[in-house]
Amino acid sequence: MNKRRVLFAFAGLLLAGGCVSDPSTVREKDGQPYGVTDGVFHGRWWSYYERGTSYLAGGFHEEAAADFEQALKGRSRDTWRARTYGLHFVEYFPARELGVCYLRLGRLDEAEQQLQEALAMVDTERAHALLDEVKKEKIRTGALKDDTAPALAADMQPARIVSERELPVEVAVADDTGVAEVRVNEQKAFQRGSQTEIKVKETVELDEGTHEVTVTAVDLAGKETEQKTTVTVDMTGPTLGIYIPVEPTVTGDRTILLEGAAVDTNGVSRVAVDQRVVAESAGDPKLAFTAELPLAPGENTFVVASNDTAGNETRSALKVFQGDPESVEAKLWLRQQRQDRGGLVFASADAPQVLLQLAQEAAPAPEDGEIRLKSPLSDKPYRHSRALMVSGEVVGPQPLKSISINGVPVEPLANAPKESFTRRLPLETEKEGRFQVAIRAEDATGKVLEKSVDVEVRPVALNTVESRMPVAVLAFAGPGVDEGAAFALRAETEAAVTLKGRFRCLERAQLQQVLTEQQLAQALADPNQAIALGRLTNAQIFLTGELFPRDGKGLEVKLRVISTETSDIVSILDAFIADASDPAQVKQAAAALSAQLEAMYPKLSGEVMAVRGAGAGAELLLNWTKEDGVRQGAYLLLVNETPAWVDETTGEVLAPPEYVPVGRARIESPGDTGTRAKTLDLQQEGATIEKGMPAVTM
Repeated sequence: MNKRRVLFAFAGLLLAGGCVSDPSTVREKDGQPYGVTDGVFHGRWWSYYERGTSYLAGGFHEEAAADFEQALKGRSRDTWRARTYGLHFVEYFPARELGVCYLRLGRLDEAEQQLQEALAMVDTERAHALLDEVKKEKIRTGALKDDTAPALAADMQPARIVSERELPVEVAVADDTGVAEVRVNEQKAFQRGSQTEIKVKETVELDEGTHEVTVTAVDLAGKETEQKTTVTVDMTGPTLGIYIPVEPTVTGDRTILLEGAAVDTNGVSRVAVDQRVVAESAGDPKLAFTAELPLAPGENTFVVASNDTAGNETRSALKVFQGDPESVEAKLWLRQQRQDRGGLVFASADAPQVLLQLAQEAAPAPEDGEIRLKSPLSDKPYRHSRALMVSGEVVGPQPLKSISINGVPVEPLANAPKESFTRRLPLETEKEGRFQVAIRAEDATGKVLEKSVDVEVRPVALNTVESRMPVAVLAFAGPGVDEGAAFALRAETEAAVTLKGRFRCLERAQLQQVLTEQQLAQALADPNQAIALGRLTNAQIFLTGELFPRDGKGLEVKLRVISTETSDIVSILDAFIADASDPAQVKQAAAALSAQLEAMYPKLSGEVMAVRGAGAGAELLLNWTKEDGVRQGAYLLLVNETPAWVDETTGEVLAPPEYVPVGRARIESPGDTGTRAKTLDLQQEGATIEKGMPAVTM
């Protein structure tokens, strides 16, 4: 009767899938059993591997080593996917884990050999880290000598000036025992384990200004080699000054002498007039130039361009009228230039009396100078949600001593009577409102010029569902991770991503409408198969998360951002949760992932600055730059703006302007002064894409 009860109890345990092991093989530590298996120990290779893994978790290294050795006799190769029986697969790394046991037992030579064999089978980060630990222990005990620091060779030029925020750094390092890590500005470069020779390519993001870039190489013994250089990021063009001629100028001569200077703190490389180089230098802070310019009868326009050593450019248009200064045409032109009237009017001998009278009147002379703004314009709303481009020039009878924009000096100056400038002012808010631009200039005699414009900043308020970037949030899973915790994190991430209206997440129910449950399950488990899912649902990107248990209750999140257009991993985002059972921490991690995603794909509004072609395939230039965070391959909407409803009596705005999407475009190449895009389709029949048309990122 007792034997029968035991048999029934044993069978019950089998049916329940409980842990059944030979009591003589079970070890206990801190009240926890080790050396157990999930089910009956069958004596097969996978049973030995499972029991050995349990021993290893408890620190019973002799017992674990014995089981891993037995497992290797049954199946000799490590693999991510080993078939046990039927369609049941497990990860299987007995060779690698046996190396761990040898290491913990102090059998260093055996551990090193075992881990090298494991790496030859499957290259894993864990095996690399363990092999490095073996070598470090050998160095500590004197079994391995390391008397020299790493040899470091980096493209660290003594000092250089660049016009890009992203600085590529290439490093080559060699060490007899192994390079443990390479850091660029304390940012550790990715590498899989130590190597005797390693080449690293990293990109450092730098703000405008002068920075010290440091490259550090560390070997397994902790010895360091360091190289430093100074890099200046200069994204501002030189200041361009024109001494003569003083605009506006009328001359009867067939040529005119141009004199000026370009100045830049980091050095000027050249000055050109109508693309003809008139002065060059190796990087002098001030480059003077002269040129004799031929004149044709009537108005002549010359474009003066200067470049600094970083490649930035500043341009200035110079207008000169050739003809009899006493002629009607010359006087009308001069008057119009000084009064800043739009369009030129030329009078002949039989001109109407009113024009003749105007020509005979004395034209106002800019005795105190003039501030001319090209951008922004007070009568035109500025559509940009992040920055305001201010460009213009100051012209006076005397050399200029200082210019400032909203209290910030424009430096350096050429100390010329005419100074041209371009500056980017960050906007503190993306909301609609007024933005004042105040320009102050002072000449050598102390005379002050001031000009201010009140600019209407009007970002495109397009908050339709269609304007949001479609995102498919897929798998959140990992070995040993609780399904409930994975589901909670996925749900919180979806909520965080949709919270600010930048993205719209496709619901699981929507996904099931285009895929069967089996196909959906495969897509959620396999990013390669999920490509089709993104395309079927018109998602631009999809997110799939890999979860890793860390430090007991902790959870590391690796979120892959994959383009459905190219199938490429665009970026990898990450977050860490110290306690995955805490809902507040899970929510915080989801918010962090969402913030990283939004930084990758910012919500921007702007406008079309130029158009080439028509319909689908038309080329566009938009007033976004790389500084705004626009990304190649992202999509945008082109919209029509309907006028606001205004009370004719009071002028009260009854309803704001409305924006209606008319077509889509794709970002081709973000640049320093503008972003190129191509139209994909037009949603409204007969719609045309025009200069000044509002745009918004999807």
